[in-house]
Amino acid sequence: MKMEECIVTSVYPERGTVRVKRVQSDGMISGELPIVFQWTLKNQTYSMPRVEEHVMCIFNDSVGYVIGAFYSEATMPPVQDENKHYIRFEDGTFVEYDLAEKVLSIKCEGNVIVQGEKILLN
Repeated sequence: MKMEECIVTSVYPERGTVRVKRVQSDGMISGELPIVFQWTLKNQTYSMPRVEEHVMCIFNDSVGYVIGAFYSEATMPPVQDENKHYIRFEDGTFVEYDLAEKVLSIKCEGNVIVQGEKILLN
């Protein structure tokens, strides 16, 4: 197994795969690589990287997988607090949960839709 820092060149959202430029392998473009998601069976997560995203890949001969993205000096983490879980979208929308303060913060640039059998507010 070999780990490599790569750059996404193509995204295939319908299959959950990408092609990457293997920077450490003479710039070779990979075949389609599956992305390792957190869950894919009964509970599911989904989020695709963008073209030019820096990702970490693992290769074993002819098989490879994207195991995640990483922050660098060029792209610093948007939050520097071990108690916070944070998701930010390119339009400025974000969701943040602060474990220490027990506060959920949501900022949405568009509409917010909440669906449920019952909506309970305290």
